[in-house]
Amino acid sequence: MRPIAGPIATILLAAAMSAPARAAEPEWKAAADECRKVLADLVAIDTSNPPGNELAAARYLERLLSGEGIECRVFETAPGRGNLVARLKGDGTRRPLLLLGHLDVVGVDRAKWTSDPFALVERDGYLYGRGAIDDKGMVAAEACVLLHLKRLGVPLARDVILLAEGDEESGGDLGITWMLEKQRAAIEAEYALNEGGRTKLDPATGRVDWVALQTAEKRPVNYTLTATGQSGHASMPRPDNCILALARAIARAADPPFPVRLIPETRAFFAAVGAGDEAARARDLMYDAMQRDTVSPTIVKGGFRSNVIPSSAEATLNVRLLPGSDPEEMRKALVARIADPSVAVTYTPPTREEAPTVPFEGPVVEAVRRAAADVFPGAKVVPILSTGATDSADLRRAGIKAYGLLPFPLATEDAARMHGDDERLPVASLEPGLRLLYRVTVDVAGAGKRGD
Repeated sequence: MRPIAGPIATILLAAAMSAPARAAEPEWKAAADECRKVLADLVAIDTSNPPGNELAAARYLERLLSGEGIECRVFETAPGRGNLVARLKGDGTRRPLLLLGHLDVVGVDRAKWTSDPFALVERDGYLYGRGAIDDKGMVAAEACVLLHLKRLGVPLARDVILLAEGDEESGGDLGITWMLEKQRAAIEAEYALNEGGRTKLDPATGRVDWVALQTAEKRPVNYTLTATGQSGHASMPRPDNCILALARAIARAADPPFPVRLIPETRAFFAAVGAGDEAARARDLMYDAMQRDTVSPTIVKGGFRSNVIPSSAEATLNVRLLPGSDPEEMRKALVARIADPSVAVTYTPPTREEAPTVPFEGPVVEAVRRAAADVFPGAKVVPILSTGATDSADLRRAGIKAYGLLPFPLATEDAARMHGDDERLPVASLEPGLRLLYRVTVDVAGAGKRGD
């Protein structure tokens, strides 16, 4: 064949020079094995909050990362509590990317678990352990992304910062709030990747249906119902028994559900995934919770002896408000529903403003599109409203564009185990989830390189 010459050769040469080079990548099986080891070590550190004990986990990560030359700093925010910040330096041409995850976990009822919740146990293709998906799996993957970026010498335009923080499960006062108020410079960034998204696995086909980036979240507000009545001897039933009044009030507050109200994020989600039908909502409670303000009774207290009718009883309703819902208007709506003057409805007004949403466009969204097209061919990338609260709200209020991404493919049943018994992560989801997160990070933070 004759060599190509003239204008065509010039065009091909220019295209080759402008095409983004593929960044160096780890050997993925070995990388997934290492990530599993890091996750096992984190799960073994009991960081149930309360009391927390995240400092031990932060020190573990400090040893792991600093041992390979990654700049680390641990901030002790209270005795036994703390946050780790690790940083890989870029060339400074673009503002940093923050990778965020929390080290604390919710408590467990050990009697309800089929294995030790604080040991990562493999069984039937799953890794069981408290924090496997919320949120130590994410932290382990983020730490491993930093390790591989460092080992492979990937050129970076942005600093890549890891914040492994505490206290997320109890409001964040010693975690994200503390960092933003006292050490803002250590985590200052243009973009952030945090928990809150979802990668939806279809167990029947083994394929990923969609990758959802959290761009907005519902707002949690706790309401207290306090029922009062006349105390007396339990042998003589009273019509004003406060516990009966409280039971009726709880039922009226939660049922029927509040009306459907779609916001731009949920309209886009349902239009893309086609999951607004009754069958889909029955399979996955998230779909219904995304569409309305929700009320979940969570704590009931009343009485002190079995033979005494008490004079008061109370219940806590955990309410999740859609963006734009007014907490005081919800209180009035609960009062109207309960329609009983013996039951008072109160709440502590939120001290923080409602968090803004972030646009479903820009470098992070495009990076996820490219990475997902390679790692999960055919999967849609969609925006999602998180029904749970995350620390992305604090970051967005602070002007950092935070997106929620749960990179590991999860079936509906696995996702439902978050905060529940036998929390688990599919073994087969670990490697592709790590690969997705690595490629997104390189795409957003790399110096002229893409991970696709």
